[in-house]
Amino acid sequence: MEHEGLMEVVFMLEFNAIISHFIYHYESGYKDMPTLSGRLFPKTKLGPEQTIALSLLDATTLNFAHTCVVWLCEAPDRIRDDSFYLADHLRESLRTTLDAYPQWCGQIYGITTLDGTTETYAADRPRHTRRLGRLHVHYGNPQDPGVEFIVADSTATLDMLSPAYRMTDQPLWNRQNVPLKEFVPSTPLSKALQPVPVDKEGIPAPLLAVQMTSLACGGFILGVNSVHPMADVQSLVHFVKDWASVSRSVLSIEPLSVLRPQFKPELLDSLASGDIEADTPDSAIVKQAESMPLHRYDWWTPSPGCPWPIKVPDALAGKEILPAGKPMPWSDWDVTQPVSHYVVHLNQYQVDLIVKCSTRSSDGSSTGTAPGRLSQHDAILAHIWSCINRARKLEQNNQPVHCNLVLGVRPAFKFSQSFMGSPVIMINIELPVVAVTATLKSSGNANTPVLQPIAQHIRQTISQVNQPALLAAHLHSLAYEDSPQRIWQAFLGRRHILVTTWARAGLYEVDFGLRSSPMIRYADGMVPDMDGNVLIKEAPPLRENTTDGDDSPRSWTRNGVDISLRLRTEDMNRLVNDPLLFP
Repeated sequence: MEHEGLMEVVFMLEFNAIISHFIYHYESGYKDMPTLSGRLFPKTKLGPEQTIALSLLDATTLNFAHTCVVWLCEAPDRIRDDSFYLADHLRESLRTTLDAYPQWCGQIYGITTLDGTTETYAADRPRHTRRLGRLHVHYGNPQDPGVEFIVADSTATLDMLSPAYRMTDQPLWNRQNVPLKEFVPSTPLSKALQPVPVDKEGIPAPLLAVQMTSLACGGFILGVNSVHPMADVQSLVHFVKDWASVSRSVLSIEPLSVLRPQFKPELLDSLASGDIEADTPDSAIVKQAESMPLHRYDWWTPSPGCPWPIKVPDALAGKEILPAGKPMPWSDWDVTQPVSHYVVHLNQYQVDLIVKCSTRSSDGSSTGTAPGRLSQHDAILAHIWSCINRARKLEQNNQPVHCNLVLGVRPAFKFSQSFMGSPVIMINIELPVVAVTATLKSSGNANTPVLQPIAQHIRQTISQVNQPALLAAHLHSLAYEDSPQRIWQAFLGRRHILVTTWARAGLYEVDFGLRSSPMIRYADGMVPDMDGNVLIKEAPPLRENTTDGDDSPRSWTRNGVDISLRLRTEDMNRLVNDPLLFP
C-alpha cells in the first residue's frame, strides 16, 4: 500500500479496523507478549512542509543513547464505561497532541558533505547549518514516517516490577532482576548520517516510538523512546505531560488546553558569540571557550585499546586529520567487564543528613556556607561520587577522577521548560581521588565522609560553566568543529562517572486523568549498562502523602531520591556493602 494511503487510513479508521496494516511481532518478556504496532500522525491535516535545522547542541547528541522513559502506572479507577478501551484512548489523545508536535512525525537528516552543497533541503539555510554533521528535521510531508505506537500485553504485575513499599523495604534494589527494558519499544529509530532503517512496507524508521503494555494486575506501562537530538528528558517529559493534559480534557469532556511547545532550535544558535557564518572562527572567542572545564576526547584520534574501529566521515577521506582533542583513555575502561545495576533510595531524612554533612568542614565544624550556595543535588552527587570511588578502591592513587555531569543550558539562557530539543553540555568536575574518598573519625570512632570540599567544587564548576558569555563562546567554537559529533565531553570506566540528572523533570507529575490518586508508581530512564552510568531522579510519591490535599510547591527530594547506578560488578559488590552508603 502507498505510504500516503496508509496515512489516510490511520487518520480515518479506528485502531482495530486497521489490524491488517499493523505489524505483529513478539517481544521477549515475562510470558506471551504479542504486540501490534502502527504509525500515528497528527489528527488534523498536515501543516506546511518544513525543514528545520536543529541546534548546534542538538547535533552533538546524535550518537548519544536514546532519551527513553518508562512509566509504571496504576490501574485506572475513574472509568466506568465498559466500552472504554485504554489503548484507543491513548492513541487518539496522542494523535491530538501531535498536532502541536508535528516535527516528531518527520525524518532527521545529517549533512554529509563539507559545505552542504549536495543536500538540497539545506541549500537555502544559513551557512553554519550546512557544515558537516549538522542535523535537520523535515516534516509536514505525506511521506513522513509518523510516530510508532505499540500495544502489548504482559503477564507481569506492578508488584512484580516495582513493589508498592520498595522504598522502605528495598532501599537497595537490584535491578538486574527487573528487566524494564522489556517494556521499551524495540522499533529501530532513525539514524541521521547512517542509512535509514525501513520496515517491511518500506516505511522509514520513526523519530519517536511509544509502547503501552497492559499488565495482569490492571495496571499498564508506558515506554517512550526518542532520538536524542529531538529531545532531552525535559523535552520528552514536557511532551508526555501535554499528552496527559489532552487525555484529561477528553475524559472530562472539557475544551482542550492550548499546547505551546517551543520548537525553535535557531534561537539557541543565535546566542553564539561572534559571527558563526564567517569562514573561520574568532580565535579570541575560541580561547575563551577553551577555558571551560570540558573534556575534549577525540573520536577520530587513534588510542591504544580502543574496542571499536575509528570511523572518519567519507567527506574527509584522503584528507589529513589533525588531532582536535585528547585520545580516549581506554586503559581506564574495560568494556568486557560485567556491569551490575542497582537503584539506591535515600529517604528525606538521609538526604537532610547528607546536606548537613556537605556544609561541615573536615574538622566537623560548620563552614558557614550560605544556605543557597550549595544545592541538595550538589550534596547528593558529592555523596554518591565518594561512595563510587571508595568502591573502586582508588584511594591510594594520586591521579584525578572525573564526574562528567550532563548540564542543561535552559536556565542560563533563560529558555522556558517548553523549549524543545537537547540543549545540554557535559562538564568535567575534576578532583584528586584522595579528596573524593576522604573520611574522618566521628563520635563512636566511626568514619564519616568528608563531603564539603566535593560539594563545593561541584557547585563552583557548575557556576563557572553557567555563565551565558562562556556558553555563547562554546557555541561559537562548536560551530567550527570538523563535525559536532567528533568530540566527546565525557568518558566512562574506572576514573569516570557519567551523571544524568532528572531532578525537577516532573516524572511523577504526569496525570492522564485515569485515577483519583497519583497514577505513577515508578518511573525510570533506560540508559546503557556501562561502568559509571549514574541517573539521579526524584523518587515516587510516598503512599501516605498521596492524599494530603496540599498543593504548595514541593522540594524535589520530598519523597527522597532514587539513584540508578551501573558499575563494574566487582566494584558494585563493594559499594552495596559500604557502611557509609546510607547515612
